[in-house]
Amino acid sequence: MVQNEEFKLAVGKFPTGVTVITTNQGSKLYGFTANSFASVSLEPHLISFCLNKEAYSFDAFSDAEYFSISILSSAQADISGHFARHSADKFKGVDYELGKHSNSPLIQGAICFIECKKYNIFECGDHSIFIGEVIKTQIDEDKSPLLYFSKSYLEIK
Repeated sequence: MVQNEEFKLAVGKFPTGVTVITTNQGSKLYGFTANSFASVSLEPHLISFCLNKEAYSFDAFSDAEYFSISILSSAQADISGHFARHSADKFKGVDYELGKHSNSPLIQGAICFIECKKYNIFECGDHSIFIGEVIKTQIDEDKSPLLYFSKSYLEIK
C-alpha cells in the first residue's frame, strides 16, 4: 500500500498550471489555490477541479451556482501562496474584479479568466470533483503561466 507522503511525491512529479478558484456567496467571497484544474468536454464546454470535503470553502462551492477560475501568470507565485493558506479574508490586499457573468472574483494579472456555471459535483474519496460549464473566457496572450512541479514554482519564458 502506498503511503500518503509517497503518493504526494509521485503526483508532484506531474507539472501543472496554477489556478485560483473563486465564488461569491451571499456577498462573502471564497477562493483557494488549485492545480487540479482540467478540461473535461468540448460539447458542452466543461472543466473540472477537485476540492477537499474538509476545506473551509467546501460548502460555499457546493452551494454556488457560479464560480470563476483565474489561471495565474508567472508573476503571481505570491498570489498562489496567499490563497493556499487559511485566512479569514483571503481577498484583503488582492486586486480583483467581479466577473460580469459569474459575479465571482477574477484575480487581476492572471493569464486567463474562466467564468462557469456549476454543472455537476461527484464525491470521490476525501474530495469532490466539481464540473463547470464555461460561460465566458478572457485571455491575456502577453503573459506566461505559473507552473508547479515537485513542490516548486517554475516559469516558461
